[in-house]
Amino acid sequence: TMTNYDMDEIERERDRNAFASAKVTIPEDSEAVVTVELPDKVILKLALQAHERDITLNKMCGIVLKSSLKDLEYRYEHQSKPQVLKEY
Repeated sequence: TMTNYDMDEIERERDRNAFASAKVTIPEDSEAVVTVELPDKVILKLALQAHERDITLNKMCGIVLKSSLKDLEYRYEHQSKPQVLKEY
């Protein structure tokens, strides 16, 4: 027969496994605060674009950053150079 200790150990193992398989998800629309230093010419261009779109400079900077990241991801996934895969 199983002792209370055995039952407790089985329960602790189940709890450990449940905890280990827990996943943390970051909401898609979550944002972080960052400080960015840009030349005045770039700030002026961004400010003018933001004004034309009737949005804040902060919002415009976010749009530009997200767009640039998507472009980088696309270029990384569609590189024209063939890659040599090495196995060690």
